[in-house]
Amino acid sequence: MATTILPDDLVVEILSRLPLKSFCRFRCVCKSWLAFSSDPHYRKKLPGTPSGLLYQKNEHGNAIHLVGLPSGDRDIDTTLSFVPCYEHPLELKGCSNGLLLCYHGGTGSKEISDAIVCNPATQEWMALPNTEPGPAVSYADLKLCFDPLWSQHFYVFQFETTPNGGYDTDVKVFFSEDSTWSNCLWETSDILGGDSLFLKGVLYVDHLWGHYLLALDAPDTCTQLLNHRILQLPGFPNGPEQRFYCFDGCLCQSSGVLCYAQQELDGCIIRIWSLEGSDRWVVKHRLNMNNVFGRDIMLHTNNEGLWYFDYEILAFDLERELVFLADTIADNKIISYSISTGKGSQILNIPRFADLYRSRLYVPYYGKFPACVLQGAQDKC
Repeated sequence: MATTILPDDLVVEILSRLPLKSFCRFRCVCKSWLAFSSDPHYRKKLPGTPSGLLYQKNEHGNAIHLVGLPSGDRDIDTTLSFVPCYEHPLELKGCSNGLLLCYHGGTGSKEISDAIVCNPATQEWMALPNTEPGPAVSYADLKLCFDPLWSQHFYVFQFETTPNGGYDTDVKVFFSEDSTWSNCLWETSDILGGDSLFLKGVLYVDHLWGHYLLALDAPDTCTQLLNHRILQLPGFPNGPEQRFYCFDGCLCQSSGVLCYAQQELDGCIIRIWSLEGSDRWVVKHRLNMNNVFGRDIMLHTNNEGLWYFDYEILAFDLERELVFLADTIADNKIISYSISTGKGSQILNIPRFADLYRSRLYVPYYGKFPACVLQGAQDKC
C-alpha cells in the first residue's frame, strides 16, 4: 500500500490548529513532529509549551513547588502525590526534559536505593532498582539523562566519591530500556560541579572550579570504558584562585544546541552564548540587568575579600525567551525576565534565599513511559 507523505509545511499547519495539551501529547508520538517544536523556522507557528521553575525549600518534609507556568495546568502534579509514601520525604535532585529524579531522603549510598524517576505531567513513576553492594562511598551523585529527540528511554549516571574524597573510577549507569545497571570504567581526576545537561546522547557536566565542561558520551550495556572530552566554557573563570565566590554560569539547550549564560565581570550584563561546531562559542544575547533590579552596583566582596554577585541565574530558556533570576539582597525575590521585552516580573518571594534547597527549569513532557520500561522496573524491584 502506498504511503502518502505530507509536506512539512502542511503538517505544521495542521498541528498549529490543535489545543496546546493535545499538541504536546501528539508530538510525543512522532520524532519528526517533536522536532518541529524545536525548529526555529516552525516553532513560532506551533503552540508553545510553557516552562516554569521547580523549587524546594531547605526544610525537612517540604514539598516540591512549581512557579511561572502560565498554562495553569492542574494535571501537572509537582507535589508528586501519585508516588507512594516512604519513611523520608521526597527530595528534588534533578530534572531532564520533563522527567524528575528524586530521592526519599537518606545520605550516602542509601539515597541510591530510594531513588525514583517520575513524570508530573502523566503521573507515572518508577523506582530505580538497587545497585550491587560495592566499596564504601562517602557520597553518591546521580545525573538523570533524557532527550526525547534522541531516544524515548532515559539514563541515570551514578558517580561516587570514595572516603578519601576522590571519585571512584567505576561509574554505574542505569538503562531504562531494560531496567538494569551497568558498570563502566572512567579514568578521571576531575571534580564535578552541580550543573549538568543531557543533549543528543551527550552528558555535559560542569567542573567545580575549572571553568570547563566534561562531555560524556552515553554508553550502551556493552560499554566498558566511559569516554569523555573537555569543552572550555566562554566568559571568565570562577573559583578561589580568581577571588570569585559565585556559581559558574548556567547551561541550557535551544533547538538542539548547547547554550551557556554567565554574568559579565561587573554583573550588570548577562551574556548568553550558543555552541557552534565542536568548540566555538558565539554570543547570542547581552541582557542589561540594571533596570531589572533597580541598582547599578551588583558586584560585592564578602568578609574574606572574595567577589560575588548579588543575584544568581537560576535557569534560562531561549525557546521561550525567559531567564529565571534570584535577587539575593532585595527581599529575596525570584524574577522571571523576558528577553523579548527586557522586563522582569516577580514570581516568588522567599524570606531567606538560603532556604532555597534546589531549583530546576521545568518543561512538561506528555509522553508516556514505554510499557517495557514500567514492566522491567516492576520485575527488577
